[in-house]
Amino acid sequence: MGNTHGHVARTLAIVSRLPEHEFFFVGGGRVPELLGKKFPVLEVPVKRTIHKNQRVSIPATIGHIVRCITKFPSTRRRIFNLIDEWQPDIAICDREIFLPHAARAAGLECISLDHSHVLHACQNPVPRGQRLSWALARLEDALFFNFTRHNLIVSFFHPELKDSGKSVNELLPPVLRPEVRQVHPTNGEHVLIYQTSPTFGALLDAARQLKRNIIVYGFRNKQAVEGNITFKPFHPVFILEDLATCAYAVVNGGHNLICEALACGKPVLCFPITGQFEQFLNAWHVREMGYGDFSTSRQPSAALFVQFEKRLDEFRQNILAKFVDGTDAVIARVRELICAQAARSQIGSRKAKLRT
Repeated sequence: MGNTHGHVARTLAIVSRLPEHEFFFVGGGRVPELLGKKFPVLEVPVKRTIHKNQRVSIPATIGHIVRCITKFPSTRRRIFNLIDEWQPDIAICDREIFLPHAARAAGLECISLDHSHVLHACQNPVPRGQRLSWALARLEDALFFNFTRHNLIVSFFHPELKDSGKSVNELLPPVLRPEVRQVHPTNGEHVLIYQTSPTFGALLDAARQLKRNIIVYGFRNKQAVEGNITFKPFHPVFILEDLATCAYAVVNGGHNLICEALACGKPVLCFPITGQFEQFLNAWHVREMGYGDFSTSRQPSAALFVQFEKRLDEFRQNILAKFVDGTDAVIARVRELICAQAARSQIGSRKAKLRT
C-alpha cells in the first residue's frame, strides 16, 4: 500500500478482520514502522506528490518520480523474489507502483483495492479550471497505477462507471478503521482543522477570527496554544476523539479523513490542494451530496466559515440520511476473492503434479 495514514488505516481495518489468512506487506515510508511489529514487511521506495504553498509542486514531484523510477528494476526484482519464496495465492495493491509489475512477471493474480481508481473507472466532472489537474492525474494513473484488471473502488460517492473493456471495476462503500466504529459522537462547539501540508497559513488567519475554539492537526509536531487555536501533533486516536466531538471538520480533500468525519456525522469544509484532482473530486462530491462545501481559494475569509456554519444542521441531516459504512461489505468481497483465487491455485497445483 501507499504510506499515508489513510492507506495504512484501511489496510489494517481489512486485515484485522481476516485472521484466517497470512499477509506479507510491501510498502515504504511509514509502513515498516507502523506495521513491522505485527507483520513481515518488505520495504520499497514510495512515490510521493510534493506540495508547496497549498499546491502541487510539479518540478519537485517530477524530480522525485525520476529518482523513484531509477529504482524500479531492483525493486521489482526484490518483490519477484519474495513472491517466488513466499508463494502467495493473491496480491492486493492499494496505490503502490511496484507490486503489480512484479506480480505480473511472477504470474500472480493482483487486484487493486483503493479509492484512486475512481478517477480512471468513472465518469467525473471536470470544470474548466481543473482540466490541467485532471490531465496530470490521468497521466499519472496511466504511467504508474493502471496495471490491475480487477479493481475494488472504495468511495463515499458512486459516479457512473465507464465501459471498462477487459477490466472489472466494482464500486463499494468506504472502509473505516475499527476505532471509528467504536466512538460515540457528540455535537460540540470547537472546529477541527487537519492539513497534510503546514503551509496554508491563510487558513489559520481566517480561523483566528472565528468565535470558536479551533484544534489544528498537521501544522506542528508539538502541542501549543495561541489564542483560540490549539495545535496538536498527529495522533490516530486523539484526532478521532477531537473529530467525534467537534462541530465540523476542515480538511484538504483526502478521502480517508472525509469518510471518518462523515461516519461521525460531521459536516466537512474542504480546501483541496491545487493540482491534486482527486482531492478536488472528493470536495466536489461533498458539496453535491450535501455533506458540506469546498473552496479553492488560497486566501479564505472568516465570512466563508460563517456562511458554512449557517447550514450545519442541513449538512448533518444529509449525512445521517445518506452516508454508508462499507467496511463489512468490502471485507466480505475481499474474503470471497482471496478464497476463489486460492481454490484456483490449488487446482492449478494439482494439475501441475499430474503432468509431472
